[in-house]
Formats: sequence, C-alpha cells, structure tokens
Amino acid sequence: MAEGFLEQVNDAPPEAVAESYLMELISRSLLLVTMRNHFGRPKAIKMHDLIREFALSISKEEKLVAVSDEKKGEESGIRRYSIEVKDKEMKLGNGTAQLRSLIIFVVDEISKSSFNKLPSGFKLLRVLDLEKAPINELPSEFGHLFNLRYLNLTRTQVKVLPKSIGKLFNLQTLVLKNTKIRKLPHEIVKLQNLHYLIAYYLKNPDIDTNLELVRGVHVPPSICMMKSLQVLAHVRVLGTFSKLKEMTQLTRLGLYGLTEADEKDLCFSIERMERLYHLTLTASHGARIKMDALLSVPPYLERLHLSGKLEKVPHWFNTLLNLNRLSLQDTELREDHVLSLSQSLPNLSYLNLSANAFEGERLCFVEGFQKLKILKIRRCPQLHEIMMEKGVMPGLQVLHVLRCKELRRLPYGWEHLTHLVEVRLYDVSDELVQSICGNGNGDLPTTPYILLTRTDDDDDVEEAKSKWVHKILS
Repeated sequence: MAEGFLEQVNDAPPEAVAESYLMELISRSLLLVTMRNHFGRPKAIKMHDLIREFALSISKEEKLVAVSDEKKGEESGIRRYSIEVKDKEMKLGNGTAQLRSLIIFVVDEISKSSFNKLPSGFKLLRVLDLEKAPINELPSEFGHLFNLRYLNLTRTQVKVLPKSIGKLFNLQTLVLKNTKIRKLPHEIVKLQNLHYLIAYYLKNPDIDTNLELVRGVHVPPSICMMKSLQVLAHVRVLGTFSKLKEMTQLTRLGLYGLTEADEKDLCFSIERMERLYHLTLTASHGARIKMDALLSVPPYLERLHLSGKLEKVPHWFNTLLNLNRLSLQDTELREDHVLSLSQSLPNLSYLNLSANAFEGERLCFVEGFQKLKILKIRRCPQLHEIMMEKGVMPGLQVLHVLRCKELRRLPYGWEHLTHLVEVRLYDVSDELVQSICGNGNGDLPTTPYILLTRTDDDDDVEEAKSKWVHKILS
C-alpha cells in the first residue's frame, strides 16, 4: 500500500484489495501456502524456486528490487532494497539515490554505528523498515524523508520519537511495537494522512509478547482529531475520553489505563464506531472495567480483549453474534459467568482466559461453544480441575493450559473431543506431569513444557485408532 501498487476498486478499502491480490496469486500457484492458522487463513507463504529466480531476473533488469547479503555491492538506480545483515557492520553505498524502499533483516548482532546516519539522497524513500535494528535514536536526517509512507521501528531501542516526525505529512503507517518509547510528541497530530498507529512497550521485554505485558504509549488527547486514523492501538490517551466520540472511522481500537470514571465517555464513543471489528480495553492496575453504559455494540465486532475486573458478564455480550475471538484477563470470573459466556457467543472460535480471568477451583464447560477451535487457559492459580461435558466445543483443535500450578489432571471429558490434535501444558502440578511422563523419568526439567499430539494408527485397517504421544519442549 505504501508503494502505491494498489488500484482503487470502487469503495473497497486498500487492505481488502491487497488481500484479494494475495489470494489470487495463491490460487494461481504463483505463491505457495506453507502454513495456515487454525482458522484456515494463510500464515506463511513462499514463492516457487523457479518463479522466484524468474522474478529476481526481471527485477534486476528493471532495477525494481535488489536483495543483498552484503557480499555484493548494490547497483545504482535501485528503487527497492532488501538487506540481510549478517556481519558486524552494515554499509549502504552511493547507488541508492532513487531508493523507494529500504528493508533491513538483522540476522546477527551488528554494530550500532551502522545506523547512526542514513546516507544522503533518501528523499524519495517511501518505506523504511528498521525492525530489530540496534538503534537508540533516529538519525538527524529523519525529518527530511517527506515522501515516507511506512515506518517500522519494532523491537528497536529507540526511546524518543523526535518532534520532526510532524514533518512527515505523507506518513500512513507508524509501527512502534516493543520499543523504549513511552510517550509520543504532540507533533504526531500533524500527520493527517496517518491511517495506522500501533505503539506499545513491554513491561518485561525478555518475555515473549503477550497482552498481559503490553503497556500503552501515551498519546495527546488531540489525537482524536486525526480523521484518517483507522487503527489506534495500544495507546494511553492523556486526559479524558470525551473527544474519542469523533473517531467514528476506526476499525481497530486499543486503549490502556482505563478507570471506572471513563465508562460514560468510553461507551458513548464505542457505540458510534460502526466500522469497529477489533477492540482491546485494558484497565489501570487493580481497576475495574465498567461497560454497563454501552447500549449497543459495533455490528461487525469480531475480536474483543478485556483486561480488568468484571463484576459480571456485560449485558451486551448476548448481542456479539459476529464475535469469533475473545480474550479475558484479570476479570476474576466465576463459574456461573463462564456458563453465561457459553450461552452468549454462538460463533466464538478462539477463547483465551489468562491471569486470573477465572477465579475458582473448578472450571466447568457444560454447554455451548459449538464453533470453538482454540482454548487457552493461563495463570489461573486456584484452578484444580477442568470439566467438559459431552457435546461441548465439539470442534476444539487446540488446548493450552499454562501456569496453572494446581491443575491435577487432564480435563474430564477430553476424550470426547475427537478433533483435538494438540495439548500444551506448562507449570502444572507434579501429579499431572507424572501421569503423562511417568514417575521414573529423572531427565525431566524442573518445570517441563509438555506437548501432546494425536497420531493416527493405521495398522488396523478396519478400525483406525488414534493415540497421544508426548514430547518435552523445554
């Protein structure tokens, strides 16, 4: 999109056009799907070797794209440059004056001096992807990249976004995942063409990203005046949410640091966001999420994450007919609340209960969840047992139970889950570990990560049987 390769198709959003291009390439076997997620969507793709060589040869002739592993110098006139950095130093030559895209793939640790200064002549640059680059500040030339459409600083050590960011009037996408940035400058509101802003840092960067570690970057309240923004996630708005109601164009919203006092303004604003499909709401530490004032939910809401204490399941849950992904964290739900969830969400395919989302010793699934495929339960310290009645979540494929130290056995009734192919267990009771791995295995780590997978035994032609095998991942 940043390169301008997409054609305008009626009123279709550019994301939909881009996906249609991708799916057409897959249908023509020009791209091969190597991995799909549990919902059938392509997760990883590759290009056939012959087609890749053919594409590279054309790209070289047209000077469209160059790929470098630093063994060869780049040619002059290249418009798109992809560099795989393996050595200690990364050097860009002088043949990059026409460069439109620069994408860095950091393979090994490299010297910070490699990124202290961008080469001159980058004023035509549209895409700058510095993910994982070892930089802690942006070069002084940064504010002169007037044509920049896409900027990715994910997993860099950048601590401050310079005020010159306000000069990048054409910027459409700004990705600041897991950086050191805590606050965005007021100049950010000058970017009236910005469509996507994703900014967060991790409380403990050494642990893999998960929502309980995400902390929102502070943004000025005037950000609500940015009419082109479609995605605004995981931010913390300074001041009140009274002007959030102006952002009716949002398709994705993620807010951090909510309190009960925000309920009225927040609910009124969400009601007006008719295009919203992805909503993440995280309360301040120890605070409750109160959403009773929400009279109607966005009709296309598909993904919902709530983090904070809930006194009860909100009354509007039974209207979430299109919801397929739900994550709850620190909600402290009781057994009757779980029953209410199962009766309210007919199309749910993914359910994540983490960090005291459920408060109790016994978690019972007695009905519903007919379309659930993935169930993850994590950090529920009181949980002793899980029960699954026959007929509940019949299509479940993946079950993860992590950091539930009191869990004593595999879920009751799991034998009825005929589509289940993967079970992951970590930091559960010794009793459960021994029941799977045996008592005499002295080679087990202190806290084993256990993977159970189903295999089919086809030796018996008349009656093929399935069996489970376990593997210790750590």
